[in-house]
Parts: sequence; structure tokens; C-alpha cells
Amino acid sequence: MWTIFKLLNLVSVLISAYIWVTANIPVVWLTVIMDLAMIPCISNLPIHFRFDRQVGRIILALLLLVIWSIYNESLGSGVGLFFQYLPVLYLIALPREYQSDLLRFVTKWLAILLIPSLIIYWLCLFIKLPDFGTFVMEGYEPFDNYIFYLRSTFEMELIIERFNAFFPEPGHLSMVCVFLMMANRFDFKKNPWLWVILISVVFSFSLAGYILTLTSFLLLKINSVAKGLVFAMFFGIFIFSALYISKGDNPVNQLIFERLKYDKNKGIEGNNRFFNNTDFEFTKALKNGDYLTGVLKKKNMDLISGSGFKIYILQHGLIGMFLVFVFYLSVIPTRPDWHYTLAYLFIIILCFIQNAYPGWYAWLFSYVLGLYLNSKMNTTEEQQNYINSNALNN
Repeated sequence: MWTIFKLLNLVSVLISAYIWVTANIPVVWLTVIMDLAMIPCISNLPIHFRFDRQVGRIILALLLLVIWSIYNESLGSGVGLFFQYLPVLYLIALPREYQSDLLRFVTKWLAILLIPSLIIYWLCLFIKLPDFGTFVMEGYEPFDNYIFYLRSTFEMELIIERFNAFFPEPGHLSMVCVFLMMANRFDFKKNPWLWVILISVVFSFSLAGYILTLTSFLLLKINSVAKGLVFAMFFGIFIFSALYISKGDNPVNQLIFERLKYDKNKGIEGNNRFFNNTDFEFTKALKNGDYLTGVLKKKNMDLISGSGFKIYILQHGLIGMFLVFVFYLSVIPTRPDWHYTLAYLFIIILCFIQNAYPGWYAWLFSYVLGLYLNSKMNTTEEQQNYINSNALNN
């Protein structure tokens, strides 16, 4: 049952980021199915679930989110949101050894799935491979389907095609990868599969992915002057190479550094999170007060497009955004590693600004396990977890 539970978690992570296999199926129904399927699995594990203050805070924060969603949107939205965040309770109930095993499993198998995806991607850069037909998803240009890799017909217009694996966007891939690297604390020695995940972010040429990876690595790993100097040296070489190799006519410079140039309309050149109609509606909401509750049930919402915090506020309101933040705070364990916790919260906020998907299981899974695996447990808890871990092979 433990193996089945791990598989369900892996599938849930992939579904939440819109893996192409299930991308055209309503994600809310898939989430409900995954959540319900996890219950018999976790009920057969040697876990003693305690209703303590920690669990009480999480349930209260979840209920507030659900109530707000029902009031501001619909009963269906509230139910869907409940099942989105429910698995957090499953994850915190696991003993530490189980949490560690689950994180290793998902990290490993995502990397294994990415290996053939990367190979096909690299081959497609040089030769035309036979595909398995065309995959069509609403809101995107058609994809050439290679099962493990969706080749975007839109990306072919760039200097180099960006790697998106089996997801519709490189940004989706990079988010999943960055949060998993955070949960594993960038420990490449302990978990060599992280190299595959890092390589995937590199070839995604995702501006957000690069910024999040760099920032999270700095926050977690650069804790001395010596490390800072070494990092600065290598980073300086990297920037110099990108700017001057082929006189800047290379993918890193064109897809990353040139997109960091200031733009008076978008802030930075690479800001593709919001469009003019979205900015217009957001400005209007700020003026008439709709920003507090959102404008989901009002006119012109079909005109907005993008994926950042403005979209989230227009849909759920500032109140909805605040309640999500409260939920993320409620998940913090009783005895956290505050350096790690604050670093992760900062990355969550940074990611939310340009890709506001806090209900994705790809976010919640890595966030919860990262915080709890890096928390400070007392001796009694650790001894009990060691006893419980004997059932891991069952």
C-alpha cells in the first residue's frame, strides 16, 4: 500500500502541472479521485493521527479558504479547493522516514521520466523524428507528440526550442523542478537524480526557472564569505560567456539576459505574465474596490489572460490571496528550521508573483515535505519514527 501511495503522489504532482496525458480532463475530478484513492493507502500505514494544535490550525485555515470560495464563487469551487489542499493533512501525518522515502521516490521517478524526454528533445534539435500525432490543448499552439516530450510548434520560431518535457509550458516544468530541488536542499550528493532535474531547468530557458533556482540556491547554500566568492566567480564567468560568446547570439543571452532589459510598459522585457487587457481590468479593480473580493462573476473576465498575481486577485480577490498565505503559514511545523522555512516562503511568494498556482500539488507536496523534513524533532518523535519506518518495505 505504501508503494501505491507513493505512485499516487507522483501522479498527483504531474497532474497538477498539466501533464499532457490528463491535460484535457477537468483537473478537479482527477484531484478528487487521487485524494480518495490515497485514503485506503494511508489508513493501512502504522500512523497514529493526532488532532493537535498543528492539525487544528491547518483545518481552520482550509475551512476559511473553502468558505470564502463558496461565498465568492460557487459551491463547486469550494469543494474543488477543499480537495486541492486536503492531501497536506496526509503528508504531515507521515513519520519522518516515510516523508523522506516519499520525497526520494517522487524526485527519482520524475528524473527517470525526464531522461527519455531530454534525449528526444536533444535529438529533435538536429533531426526530424517521427511523432505520434498532434496534441491539441486549449490556449496553446498544437504540439508534436513524442509521448515523453511535447514539441511546441510555437517554440520552433525561437533561436532554440525550449524544453518543456511532457508539460505544455517550460514554466510548468521549471516550477515542479525548482520546488523539488528546494525540498531536497540542493543536496546533489545525497540525491544524484537532482542533476537530471537541474539540467531540465537549464534547457527550459525559463526566465522564472532560472531566477527561482538561483535565488533558492543562494538562500540555502551560500552561508559563508568563501562560498559566496566562489559562487560569484562562477556566476561571473557564466554571465560573461552568455554575453560575449558569438557576440551574444546564443540561447542563454537571447532567452534569459535580454529578457531582463527594462521595458516601460511591462517592467522587464521578459514579463509575459500579464497583457494589456489584464492590466486594464486590474487597474479598474483597484479603483472600484473589486480587488478585495475579485471580479470572477462580473463582465470582461473572459478578456484577461496571464498567470501571475494580478490574475489571482482578479479571480479570488485580495482576501482570497491573504487566506492562501494564511494556509501556507499554518503548515509550518511546531519546531521549524526558520532559516529554511523563511527561504522557502520567500521563493513561494516570488513564484506567486509571476505564476500564481498555490493550489497545485506540485507546490504543496514539496513545500510540506521540505518544511517537515527540515524541522527540529525531539528525541521521542525520532525514536517513534524509527520504529514506524520498519513498515516501509511492507
